[in-house]
Amino acid sequence: MDLDARLDLLADAARYDLCATVAEPGRRFSPRRAAGASPDDGGAGGRARPLFRVLMSSVCAWNCAYCPLRAGSDGPRASLEPEELAAAFLPRYRAGAVQGLFVATAVHGDTGAAIGRMLDGVEALRLKHGYTGYVHVKLLPGASFSDVERAARLADRLSLNLEAPSAEHLRRISPERHWHTDLIERLRWMREWQRAGALPAGVATQFVVGAAGERDRELLFTGAWLYRELGLRRVYSGPFRPIPGTPLAGALATPLIRVQRLQQADWMMRSYGFSHAELPFDPAGDLPLHLDPKLAWALANPACFPVELNTAAPEQLLRVPGLGPLSVARIVRLRRLHPFRELRHLTSLSSQAARARDFVTLDGRFFGRSPDELARLYAPQPIVEQLSLF
Repeated sequence: MDLDARLDLLADAARYDLCATVAEPGRRFSPRRAAGASPDDGGAGGRARPLFRVLMSSVCAWNCAYCPLRAGSDGPRASLEPEELAAAFLPRYRAGAVQGLFVATAVHGDTGAAIGRMLDGVEALRLKHGYTGYVHVKLLPGASFSDVERAARLADRLSLNLEAPSAEHLRRISPERHWHTDLIERLRWMREWQRAGALPAGVATQFVVGAAGERDRELLFTGAWLYRELGLRRVYSGPFRPIPGTPLAGALATPLIRVQRLQQADWMMRSYGFSHAELPFDPAGDLPLHLDPKLAWALANPACFPVELNTAAPEQLLRVPGLGPLSVARIVRLRRLHPFRELRHLTSLSSQAARARDFVTLDGRFFGRSPDELARLYAPQPIVEQLSLF
C-alpha cells in the first residue's frame, strides 16, 4: 500500500481524538486533501489552518469494547515508519496547508514499541529536519517514565485519554487498562513536566461520553478534579458511536446535545467560577438537554437575580446568561464612561447579550420577563420534539 493510501486510513482513524482540536476546534483534516495545497490555501483571508492529524499505526493488540481499531475488528490496517512521518507532514506544512502536527498510535506490538516508533518519528522531525512548530503527542496508557520524559522534551502538548471517569467505568469498556496506574499516574508525570515549562500547550485528556453508562455528574466531577489536582489544560468530551463488529454495536449513540452541554458546563467551571456542586444536575445526575447549563442554573437560583449591570462585580456578571468574559470586560470598561440605562445599550454588546435582560437591571430599571414567564418559556420540550436533539 502506497503512502497516500495509508495516510487516508490513518488520518480517518485519528478523527476520534478530540484533543487534537486544540489549535482549531471542530475541524477535521484529511492529509490527501492538503497534498497539493499552496501557501495561499492555508491562511488566506485569516482562515485558521488545521492540524495534520495522523496515527502512526492502526494495528492494535487491545480489545476496547467501543473502539473501531480493537484487535477483534475486521478492516484494513496501516502503519508508518518513523521517517515516513516527516515525508507525509513536511510537504503539507511547508505548503501552508497545515499549522502543526497531532500524532497518536494504536498499540502495535506492545506499548513501549508503539510509543517508541511514534517518538522516533517526532524526534526525526525535530532533529533531522529542523522542524520547530507545534507538535501534540498522544501517549498510550502504561507509558514508561522514560517515554513520558522523552515525549515532554519533543512535544508542545501531551495527552492521554482516560475515556471514562472512574476505574469502575473503565473496566466496563477497556479491561486491559488500569485507571490509576496506567492513566492517572502517567498524567501526574506529565503534570510535573508541565510545571517545569516543558509543555507550553499543557496536558489534555478525553472522555468517550456514554460508552460506560456514566452520568454527567461523574464526568464533570472527575474533570474538576483533573483541573484542580493534576493541572490539566483541557478535558474534552466526545460522543460514543456504536461501531459494527464491536461488543457495543447494539448500544445507543450518545446525543450530540449531551456532549455540548458537558462542554458548556466544563467552560462554566474553567472560566465562570462555578463549582461542580453548583451545576444544575437532575436527580439522576445529568444536565438538562433542553437548556444550556448556565441558563438552567440561573433559572434555578432566582434569588441571585437581577443584578445591577452598572455596579455588579465582574464575578457576578459572569454568572448572568448571555454574558461571557468579553462582554463583561466591555461592560466594566464602558460603564466607567457612561451608565447603562437603555435596553439597546445592553443588546449592542453582542448577539447573545439580549438574553441577559431577564437577569439584570439597568440603572435600576428592569426590562426582563417575570419568573413565571421564564418558566413557561424554558419548560422542557415534549419528548417527540426532543428527538431532533439526537
